[in-house]
Amino acid sequence: MLSIIDLRDFIDLDHETVQIVNDSTQLSDAQATELARELLKTEQGVLALHEMFREQIAEASGLGQYRREQALHKAYAYFARKYPMPGVL
Repeated sequence: MLSIIDLRDFIDLDHETVQIVNDSTQLSDAQATELARELLKTEQGVLALHEMFREQIAEASGLGQYRREQALHKAYAYFARKYPMPGVL
């Protein structure tokens, strides 16, 4: 049986993206990994992931969680370079 780490490595997902899906949906790690992989297959899915990142950043900011907000900004910058918003160059 594959571990969650093996699954992430296999499908080229970074931990932060899976964590964003997990935090946004409250799914298990395995389910969040699968959902993230599915979302990356379509433009609408990539847009949904961008929105999940932005919502989590706004939530951290609203709660005064400065370190989490900064970590999310860094993770989102990496994600946005790897998966640019469709239709935006």
